[in-house]
Order: sequence, then C-alpha cells, then structure tokens
Amino acid sequence: MVKNIRRKLRNFTIADVIIYSVLALLTLTMIIPFMNIIAISLSDYSSVVQNKSMLIPKNIHFSAYSIIFNEEVYRSLILSAVIVVVGTALHIFVCLMAAYPLSKKYLPGRKFMLLFILITMLFSGGLIPYYFVIKALNLTNNLLVYILPGAAGAYTIVMMKNFLLQIPVSLEEAALMDGANYFYIMFRIIMPLSKPIIATLALFYGVGRWNDWFTAVLFIRDKKLYTIQNVLRDMVIESNMGAFGNVDLQQSYSTSVKMAAIVIATVPIMLVYPFLQKYFVKGIFLGSVKE
Repeated sequence: MVKNIRRKLRNFTIADVIIYSVLALLTLTMIIPFMNIIAISLSDYSSVVQNKSMLIPKNIHFSAYSIIFNEEVYRSLILSAVIVVVGTALHIFVCLMAAYPLSKKYLPGRKFMLLFILITMLFSGGLIPYYFVIKALNLTNNLLVYILPGAAGAYTIVMMKNFLLQIPVSLEEAALMDGANYFYIMFRIIMPLSKPIIATLALFYGVGRWNDWFTAVLFIRDKKLYTIQNVLRDMVIESNMGAFGNVDLQQSYSTSVKMAAIVIATVPIMLVYPFLQKYFVKGIFLGSVKE
C-alpha cells in the first residue's frame, strides 16, 4: 500500500497540483456560503448581529424555523413537491414516447420532425405570444400552468433519442420475433435500459421545476397557488414577512428567517442528488453522442 502511494505521488505533476487547487477553491466557494446560511439560520439574534460571517452556529436557536414553518410555507412546499413529481413524470413520459420512434432511422419523415424539434431549441416565439397562448388555454391562475407547458422539451427528446440509438437493435428484433408489440418493447425493454438518461434528465427537469418562480409571477394571482420559491421571493426580495407570526420576532430574527427560508427551499432538492449521481456520467455521455 505504501508503495502504491509513493508511485502515485511520483506521478503527481505540477499540472495536477494546479488542477486540484483550482477545484478545491471552487468547492470552497460553493460550500462556505451555504455553511454561512445554515449557521445564521440556527444562531440566536445577538450572535447574528455581532457576526454575520460565521460558519459555525453560535448559541443554537430554532426560533427562525419556528417562525417560518406555518400554513403558507407548508402549503407551498407540498405544492412544489407535487408539481415536481407530476410534472417530471409527465415530461419524461412524453419525451420518451417521442424519442423512441425518432430513434428509428426507417421512420418516414424522421429528418423533418427532428428539424422541426431542433428549430424550437434555436428560436423562441417570445414572451408575449407565450403569455397569450397560456391565456387562451385558460391556464392562468391554474395549477396546470406549472405542468402542461413543460410536458415536452426539445432538449430532452434529442438527448433521449441519442441515448436510444446506443441500444442494440437485436434486442428489439428478438422481442418482435417472440411476438412482442412496440408498446411492450417500449415499457419492458427500452425503458429499463434507459434508466441512466431518464434519471439524469428527470433530475435536470425536476430541479428546474423546483426553482421556477417566474411562472407564478406571470400567470398566478392567487397566492394559495404560490410555490415555495415565490414565497421565498416575497420574503427575501420584497421583505414581505407579514405572514410569519409575531411582529417582534419578525424584526428580531428577520435575517435568520430569510436564511432559514433559503435552507428550506434548497435542502429538499439537494437530497435527491446522491441517489441519482451514479447515472450522471453515463446518461450525459451516451445521450450526447451524435448519430
């Protein structure tokens, strides 16, 4: 073991030192601010006033979390979770159903359909036409506005199509010879083999849905339909803390409450990453391979 360590150290060049140093600095720039946020959210008022750059909580106090956890926050968290789960499942299903036939080179009109999809990645109709379309569909002030407009995505379809091209055609031919239809092949063979790209793209889309706040700004007027990001935005940016209990506590713990809100809005989606991390490299690599 000692010999292996010495051998690795001999192969360690100056370029390796520079690369690891840069990566370490980048890691610290991400970890330190989040540690500061957690420390402030867990510290009492006097400690926060004296030192707002702390990395370790002082005089641990949970008043900020007791203030922020109320009916409005619970409702927005549950709503955000439902939107992410349902929206992501629908998005992956629709895109996979589109990508599977497009992965067949013998499909008539395949190149035209691919071109039609790719154009949407390069050009947008604009915000105003988009608003009028949503309004014409009666999706304004409607929970479905978070889910239906993103049901299909050109990027997801293209990535899935490229991934499906890597699956051996012989598997499908063998299933067809055994009497299987395309729906059986799709759900019993293709989908299980596509777990890496499905997990990767589901995470990308789910994170986007969780962090989305602009949709509610444009189309939602009923605050009962606000997601956690919109509640957080109202509190942090507009300093609207009227719904968070006692006024004196709000003033004393305003900074801590804001930091606690950031933690609550960030941690749930971060907990998903460790379970899907193993699919990232394989999913992105195979999904990005060109025909």
